[in-house]
Amino acid sequence: MANYELTYIVRPDLDKDAKAALVTRFDSILSNNGAKIDKSEDWDTRRFAYEINNYRQGTYHIVTFSSEDEKAVNEFDRLAKISGDILRHMIVAVDLEKLADAHAKQAAATQRAAERRAQREAERNATQAQSSASNQARTAATTSGK
Repeated sequence: MANYELTYIVRPDLDKDAKAALVTRFDSILSNNGAKIDKSEDWDTRRFAYEINNYRQGTYHIVTFSSEDEKAVNEFDRLAKISGDILRHMIVAVDLEKLADAHAKQAAATQRAAERRAQREAERNATQAQSSASNQARTAATTSGK
């Protein structure tokens, strides 16, 4: 069974009900053609780097699914090309083991970055405290000398 990640961009001027109907329709296209949908969720509305069909932004929708054959992928691709409500789409085959490794590496890198930020902040605070103490001592010495 092959695993896929599907990303498609929906026109930003669709109202919520029409968008929900579109997502339901395309999810059912996948499931009716033998795919098992693991997750189907909106990602974000983003501004494009360039215009697509006279739109400067769109709502991204992500679907992860698995399928025995490419029937569901081919049918989604065919119908998404026809639909005027989907501006762009991309279907990628995913190796779950590599994806899990990539997520683990990303989580470890995020943790290391947070630790480095905390260490730099602690060093900055110590330097500021030392500088403040030095200034106070200098001020006390100049006022006691008068």
